[in-house]
Amino acid sequence: MKYPKMRPVTAFPVTYSGKQMICLKDASGLVENTVVVPKPIFFIISMLNGKNTIRDIQAAYMRQFGDMLFSDDVQKIIEDLGKNLFLEGERLEAYLHKIKTEFKQAATRPFLHLGNGPHLEPERFKGELASYFRHPDGPGERSLEIPSGTIKGIMVPHIDYMRGGPCYAWGYRGMENLGDVDTIIILGINHTAGDPLFSVTPKPFETPLGLMETDKDFIQTLIEKCAQDLLEGEFYHRGEHSVELQTVWLKYLYADKEDVKIVPVLCGSFDTFIAQGVSPIQDARVGDLINGIKETITALGRKVCLMASVDLSHIGPPFGDGSRVSLGDLADIRGADLETLKFVEALDREGFWQSVARDANRRHICGLSAIYTLLSIIEAREGKLLKYAQWRDEQGWGCVTFASMIFCQ
Repeated sequence: MKYPKMRPVTAFPVTYSGKQMICLKDASGLVENTVVVPKPIFFIISMLNGKNTIRDIQAAYMRQFGDMLFSDDVQKIIEDLGKNLFLEGERLEAYLHKIKTEFKQAATRPFLHLGNGPHLEPERFKGELASYFRHPDGPGERSLEIPSGTIKGIMVPHIDYMRGGPCYAWGYRGMENLGDVDTIIILGINHTAGDPLFSVTPKPFETPLGLMETDKDFIQTLIEKCAQDLLEGEFYHRGEHSVELQTVWLKYLYADKEDVKIVPVLCGSFDTFIAQGVSPIQDARVGDLINGIKETITALGRKVCLMASVDLSHIGPPFGDGSRVSLGDLADIRGADLETLKFVEALDREGFWQSVARDANRRHICGLSAIYTLLSIIEAREGKLLKYAQWRDEQGWGCVTFASMIFCQ
């Protein structure tokens, strides 16, 4: 391979065996392998952009570090990356073809994101979820004082449970007041692609607590009512965690209600609309999905709950920022987030959009498209913020914020 090229990866600092290293993960989530390398090797990897030869990389390394780099060493790095499916080429294409074929033929969507092991045994896993309610940052054991049947929607995080578990618990504590419901429409985020803009899957979701069934009649009716092809991007559901992490909580919450089903919808990036300076509603695909969901609810007479599975701000070098996040920065981030969430509480869709778009989404709010879509569909009187939380890397390399909210009639 004369001009080796890396596929898109996420790079972030880690401490490994007492040393500062860089961890690489596939940005799409389709490749499960991770690679941990020292910074000089990461410099070499950063040169694998499809434009540099091995000789180019050797010259750049000499300029950067003043040391000689042998071509055999570069070739070994390239070979190792290829084996781990981090390089574009025939090996990667064969792997992607294989998993796409397997997913298309599969009857269910496999459970992927919490690994394997004893922690996924049903009773042990239920205990873990229950612990988040009792956590000092959780809502406790008491139900919220909200009349039953008044909840029309919910917003919850999709960060991992270790960092966001208590915040999830706040949202699901509010959901206990939902009342009778047939279908939960989960608006997740497609972290991999912006196109197609929206995608669904009728495949039931495997979870450690049993199968989370999908509302196939709703999904089929929605597909028929929408002009866009909602199955074009179905494969993205395979590796996306934003829907999966909610199905576990729903199986826990509705253990005795097997008739409750979900409609998984992945929402792609709205960054193009920010760059164009236009509201998303001006795009035909956005209106098409919004109207399609509304019409399907009416046509089938479903009692539905809308759910936005979202995180908020992503700040720091891993997300494209030039500096680390200090403890002092957290207050500023919190202030900006809470200002944005006021528009969500007020069900002000365009106000919410402008609060994010006016600075070109400087906070990298990944939940933008799902929240906008929820606000376009939901028939509620107000939103109520239950919990706002922040996670910051100890060294300040990154910060992610998230919240739980309910929407009441």
